[in-house]
Amino acid sequence: MTASRTIHLVALAAVVIIGISGCARDTETLEPAAFPTHAEVFIDGFGPNIDYQAFGGSKVDALDITTSDVYRGIRALSVTVPDAGDPAGSFAGGAFVAGSPRDLSGYDALTFRAKASMPATLNEIGFGNDNTGTSRYVAMLEDVPISTTWKKYVLPLPLPAKLNAERGLFFYAEGPENGYGYEILIDDIQYENLGTIAHPSPSISTLTVSGEPGDNFTVEGTAVTFDISGVEQTILASPGYFTFSSSDPSVATVDENGRIEAVATGTTVITARLGDLDAKGSVTVTVGAAQAGPGTPAPVPSHPAANVIALFSNAYVSVPVDTWSADWDMADVKDVTVAGDDVKKYSNLVFAGIEFISQTIDASDLTHFHMDIWTPDPTAAPAILKIKLVDFGANGVYDGGDDSEHELSFTATSSPALVTGSWISFDIPFSRFAGLRNRGHLAQLIISGNLNTVYVDNVYFRK
Repeated sequence: MTASRTIHLVALAAVVIIGISGCARDTETLEPAAFPTHAEVFIDGFGPNIDYQAFGGSKVDALDITTSDVYRGIRALSVTVPDAGDPAGSFAGGAFVAGSPRDLSGYDALTFRAKASMPATLNEIGFGNDNTGTSRYVAMLEDVPISTTWKKYVLPLPLPAKLNAERGLFFYAEGPENGYGYEILIDDIQYENLGTIAHPSPSISTLTVSGEPGDNFTVEGTAVTFDISGVEQTILASPGYFTFSSSDPSVATVDENGRIEAVATGTTVITARLGDLDAKGSVTVTVGAAQAGPGTPAPVPSHPAANVIALFSNAYVSVPVDTWSADWDMADVKDVTVAGDDVKKYSNLVFAGIEFISQTIDASDLTHFHMDIWTPDPTAAPAILKIKLVDFGANGVYDGGDDSEHELSFTATSSPALVTGSWISFDIPFSRFAGLRNRGHLAQLIISGNLNTVYVDNVYFRK
């Protein structure tokens, strides 16, 4: 799972700006200046004009330079991964960002050496993340095994031509292993032209989605598999590396970031290319006539505001929510209004992850969970809607060893019962969530089932 995080910048390396003056000259006939092609990121020290910027929520002092254990030379990077519950940060992570763009199009891989104080699995490591929140060319490996001996790691560039003006040179993110922190050593981070990377095979996830005009979807699972000296390796690549097309743009269009917009009724197929290579996989989009939505808003809550912690409701001031559709879920969500009332509309719902991890909720003194839903879909058997609450335990960290959760299922014969075309109020005592051992760090709400379209309103905890 990758949680959504607000990023702030923490510069740990100095940037030196040198001004040069000289004779005046005619600039109108000059070609645009080429960006530097520096390959080094960290080799016995930071490469030219590089900032290290810690990710929001991370341990900001996790990165240091060591001279006691290096791959070669006299210096290496030392990353201190915090223990679960460390008040200084829940994970170690940050980006190495160039002060001005670099032209990396002449290389075919990012390489580095790494080892750790114990065998571990590194959550994410890659390049193309310039810590602005708008990076288009992120590429990374997930769940990378790391041992106690130095090893060389190779990250192929999905399409080098795209990286002709890149500032995001290297990034990593790692949390505790089974609740415990440890040390990672990294050395010789650089771009290379290895010549041993062959047979790129791009792919996207094969999906079938349906909706109505105005709905939006996203191409998922963009990746490239390479042969590296006879060994296959798949690197996850942002949609920006790919070129997308729709077999019938009058039905649905797709933009350069893989965002699909339904236009009119019909069926179209979204495909992709990486440079001149066709990508495996496709997205079949069926657009039907617009379904009728709720004609009236959900019932207005009457509980005193002092007794409520709201995630989403016009009746209360809501607390921060990181995402209403996590990047690991299978659902589409958009904001709509019903008679002036703000509502979340879920479509293509398989399971939706609603996360409030950056500011977990203490509902220890509260008694109920509340949510109103409306669906146009048939609710007779086998229709089902499931609601799960997840608490991250006393340490407030995902998978920190003390997490708890419980899921409830609702059908046409449950209490409350699912019905079609009417608002349903779920006002559920916490006692029904029997497996939820703690409520001091509630961090996730997951709704799932086989109802394709669900409108959601008035999501809150109360007493």
